[in-house]
Amino acid sequence: MTESFDAPNKTRGLSMPHIIVEYPEQLLEDAEVHAILQVIHRSVADSGLFQESQIKTRAYPFRAFTNAGGSDAYIHIQARIKSGRDADNKKRLGEVILSGIKTLNIQASVVTVEVIDMDRDSYGKYAPD
Repeated sequence: MTESFDAPNKTRGLSMPHIIVEYPEQLLEDAEVHAILQVIHRSVADSGLFQESQIKTRAYPFRAFTNAGGSDAYIHIQARIKSGRDADNKKRLGEVILSGIKTLNIQASVVTVEVIDMDRDSYGKYAPD
């Protein structure tokens, strides 16, 4: 059974995207990282693809990198979602994230987004009371 963003399958519960921003540590100050996470969170929530209370965003700096053999700083964003969604909704999620990022003055040479399916059947979760 396929779950769409616009009409979640009630028997499987709501989907929770994990949105992970990877960036060179020398590229961004803490306030800029916070702004990126807030813009992504707000853009995805405003799109209606997911409920705001279900969206998780986080960022990880990396120290060493190359970019096509060079040293131009880049940002890569992973949007990890449970499997079963159609290609149009996945594409829309990537576009929504990039649209939000475009509103910021980020000095990266490129920002990329990758929407990744998490296997629904093996995904586990523990939420203590």
